Amino acid sequence: MERLSGLDASFLYLETPTLHMHVAMTMVLDPSTVPGGYSFERMKETIAARIPRAPVFRRRLVEVPFRLGHPVWVDDPEFDIDYHVRLAAVPRPGGLRELADLAGDIAGHQLDRSKP
Repeated sequence: MERLSGLDASFLYLETPTLHMHVAMTMVLDPSTVPGGYSFERMKETIAARIPRAPVFRRRLVEVPFRLGHPVWVDDPEFDIDYHVRLAAVPRPGGLRELADLAGDIAGHQLDRSKP
């Protein structure tokens, strides 16, 4: 269990359904460099195998009763990699513009605080 810092808590308190305070990133990878070739399932398995090395990605927020302190991060025993790593496709022609539209749509939704 780890309590949020004042700065992190302020981002949380300032967030509204229409003003999101999360940070997102989109990455483009070259599948031709993957030994044995690329597959979504292998990519997801690789990520899942490395999650124990970065337990911060398994944590979820828990509010302190009566808001007597900032929320805390706790390990989520119900962590499900399938909720977090999903396959998505962009419409033709499948270029950077379509990828940017998809990334913007995903980032435009408020994060589920009950999930890591």
